[in-house]
Amino acid sequence: MKNNKLITWLGGLCLCMLLINSCEDNLDGTTFFTTDGETDEMTIIEVLDDNPELFSMYVEFLKKTEYYNAFKSYGDYTCFVPTNTAVKAYIQEKWNATTVDELTTEDQQEFLKTLVKFHTLPSRRRTNGFVEGRIDELTYSGDYLTTSFVDGGGISNVTINREARLVQYDIEANNGVIHGIDAVLPPFVEAVPKIMEDTGKYTIFIEALKQTGYYDEFSKIYNDDGIRINFTVLAESDIIYAENNINSFADLASVISPDDSDYTDENNALNRFMAYHATNDFYYSSDFPDDAFLSTILPNNALKSFKTDKELKINESETGGDVETWTSLIAAESNLPAKNGVYHTVDKLLTIFIPKAKYQLMDFTLTPSIGKLSNGKWYGPDEDRGPYTNPRTFPAIKVRILASSKTPTENFTVWNSAAFTWVEFDTPVLPKGKYEVRVSGNQGNNGRPVFQIYWDNEPIGKQWDMRDSLKDIFGSNWADVDSLTLRQGGYVRGLKENIDRYGVSAYDSSGWGRFIVTSDLLCPVQQSHVIRLETIKSGGVPIDYVEFVPVD
Repeated sequence: MKNNKLITWLGGLCLCMLLINSCEDNLDGTTFFTTDGETDEMTIIEVLDDNPELFSMYVEFLKKTEYYNAFKSYGDYTCFVPTNTAVKAYIQEKWNATTVDELTTEDQQEFLKTLVKFHTLPSRRRTNGFVEGRIDELTYSGDYLTTSFVDGGGISNVTINREARLVQYDIEANNGVIHGIDAVLPPFVEAVPKIMEDTGKYTIFIEALKQTGYYDEFSKIYNDDGIRINFTVLAESDIIYAENNINSFADLASVISPDDSDYTDENNALNRFMAYHATNDFYYSSDFPDDAFLSTILPNNALKSFKTDKELKINESETGGDVETWTSLIAAESNLPAKNGVYHTVDKLLTIFIPKAKYQLMDFTLTPSIGKLSNGKWYGPDEDRGPYTNPRTFPAIKVRILASSKTPTENFTVWNSAAFTWVEFDTPVLPKGKYEVRVSGNQGNNGRPVFQIYWDNEPIGKQWDMRDSLKDIFGSNWADVDSLTLRQGGYVRGLKENIDRYGVSAYDSSGWGRFIVTSDLLCPVQQSHVIRLETIKSGGVPIDYVEFVPVD
């Protein structure tokens, strides 16, 4: 495929997903206070009222939905406000109306309430924070908006939800920010499969979803507990199938599953193929990891994601030669939202990929706020404590991300606690293979604990005695000990690139060896696992990271 089909990463930032499943309607039932200050202290409503030639029809929306007073109140909002021309075109097309006053039915009133909430965020969002992908905060309707640069960089090329361009932006009010847009943003009502089907571009893929049962599965918006569900679907368009001589569902079935037509069977090749095209989570292109794996609906089969400055490489081959292949996203046909997720168009057939075992470093303390800490931060049992899902302790106690000037790690922090029986984390997805498992932390102090490491509830390898330092094990001349002797003693030297604030490398620090838990951990399938550190002797626990090193 041509390079102009490959997704471009603009802004250089990946947004962390806020996994919020419901949104309280905070625009209702508010006590309102108005202000009569100078122009630079005007409320959102005062600004809109002061510009009737642009925004009077949207103000009529606000009055009709009883949200007019909400934007006269103190607070912080971001309002994407369509111009009069945009509102007029929208109500004409949707209801064959020429004025807002004509919208009098109960259904129309309720829809307008949803529409206003869909255009509003509960905090200030200026254009300097827009990137390719979703705005990382839910609207008042409980949905994500997207910002895109499909025609190149610059504010003039920003589109919201691929529907509207900015005509005015960053208009400051004392209770928020206004962005004028040239089209109304239709609220998300339909699920991903229906949105895709309505485009008419994915007829073969949609028929495959229906034949395998995933059309209904990916159409769910709420689970049995009433919590919002999100899917990310990576689809081949009819054009992409045609490039592979697939011109109908029958052609696709004959290529993927020629000898088995029981497409609803989870072991059927076509069923597996379609399950591999979706994740049970929400990923715009900017949310794909830089170099890691994404679990798919197909158990034990993940997508490999790798980003360069200009490309997202999905399932890059690992030949090491000039024939590297990968799948990417077609920019103009990706990051397309629906009520329950987002869909992307891939630039070639997305077949099931079996990756090789891959080195991964699981740093417990890499969070966006850590670099600003001076004395660390305490986290309660129910708070997010890093990028790994569900960190757990027993008993459930507070833990601390500890900032330390003597910590030779990427961000000068360690994950610290005491007085628990065990702590466990869910690991990143690990490809099938054999691994050496290493743990690293600040050891060499009698106040440190002794750990037994558990893997999926089974003990593995040797106990880790954090009271020991390299000097304890190898003597004061430990720095002269060769690598083989260190290994025989259960350690490798610290990472050279990890330098503390005094310029000392972990490689040269006797307290920062990397303890080898085991060199023969077998992972028979590709999946995430649970790693637990269970105390034999309790103590302060300044641990930094776990490594998974492939073993040939």
